[in-house]
Amino acid sequence: MYRLLIADDEARIRKGLRNSINWAELDIEIAGEAEDGEIALKLVKELNPHIIMLDICMPFLNGLELIKKLKNVNKKSIIIIVTGYDQFEYMHEALKLKVFDYILKPVNRENLKDTILKAIQELSKIERKRNYLDWTSKQVDENLNSLRQVFFNNWFNGKLSYEDILEELKFLKINFSKCIGMVTIKVVEKFKMELYVRNWDRELLNFAIINIAYDLLKNFKPEAAFVDENNNIIIFTNLCNSSEWYDLGNKLEEKVYSYLGYIVVTEQEKILNVINEVKDTYSKLVCKINEKIQCKPVVLLTMKYINTNYNVNDLNLQGVAEQFNVSSSYLSKLIKQEIGISFSDYLTNIRIKKAICFMEDPKMKIYEVAEAVGYSNQHYFCKAFKKVIGVSPTEYRGGNV
Repeated sequence: MYRLLIADDEARIRKGLRNSINWAELDIEIAGEAEDGEIALKLVKELNPHIIMLDICMPFLNGLELIKKLKNVNKKSIIIIVTGYDQFEYMHEALKLKVFDYILKPVNRENLKDTILKAIQELSKIERKRNYLDWTSKQVDENLNSLRQVFFNNWFNGKLSYEDILEELKFLKINFSKCIGMVTIKVVEKFKMELYVRNWDRELLNFAIINIAYDLLKNFKPEAAFVDENNNIIIFTNLCNSSEWYDLGNKLEEKVYSYLGYIVVTEQEKILNVINEVKDTYSKLVCKINEKIQCKPVVLLTMKYINTNYNVNDLNLQGVAEQFNVSSSYLSKLIKQEIGISFSDYLTNIRIKKAICFMEDPKMKIYEVAEAVGYSNQHYFCKAFKKVIGVSPTEYRGGNV
């Protein structure tokens, strides 16, 4: 049943409107009456009527002023002006305020009924539209993951324009901040026979890995995830700061193995220019992932060990080789062969990469950064940093080269 509010400062007018139509036949109840604009405003807030019939000339708050206030209180009500003022300026102002209709006093019963029937038709149309929007919203929510899968694959395959991307992000409720993080995860198939504790269905496995990642990344507010055509899992997070960001990959690899018994490799990157850089960053990370999974198991495990223990001051080839029961000469040769650089260079590159991350914190001194990435000697750290980056840590931090 629709609720009607009548607002007029004359009691006889209110009574006349109340008695002029069999409101129940039209499925309308008169929910309230008001003798001035302020009372009407209060009743609108309390009763939330579907239809408001009001006079222009009322004490304290006239009809036009009331309508302006109603726009901030109840935008859904249909407003019908019933007034004795047949003047252009009033009608013009009423039209500007988008009132539904304008009836002159004395009110003709048939005209009133016709206007109310039109209002009911409009309310019915609004309700159907609202129901349809609710239904479509529910359908989107229920199929959100599938829709996002299609969107990201289209984006990364270059099928969407800049405007399409912005529109789809909004439609799919993906709210990227100015700085986001992209994490790429891949199961290493070559370990399947040796280390899998359960033969998971791939779709279920991907779902489980995403859940573990979301839990680990909760402080970074994970925004969206999808699985590409080659079973690379991509997760996007919003980044407020990145002081812990570059250690997340190692933690994720450890958690997935601990919970599921699967070996995965990860790559991650910060993105500042989201729309323009996401596609290229995705391609770069997938390329790095594919290079990693081609490595022999012992090399892959060595890389993972270095990524986790880069901050150990005396980390060296001999000690790592002992961890995996191989000779240092064999491991050294294998690393050079598989990734193209020596053990020492790989370790240095990882340490400098981590150092750059720590240096984003302006409160952290250079010697503290050096210690945090495994250098007990600041001078040696600065020398290694300049060799990799081309400038000293101080110059890098000052110019953010």
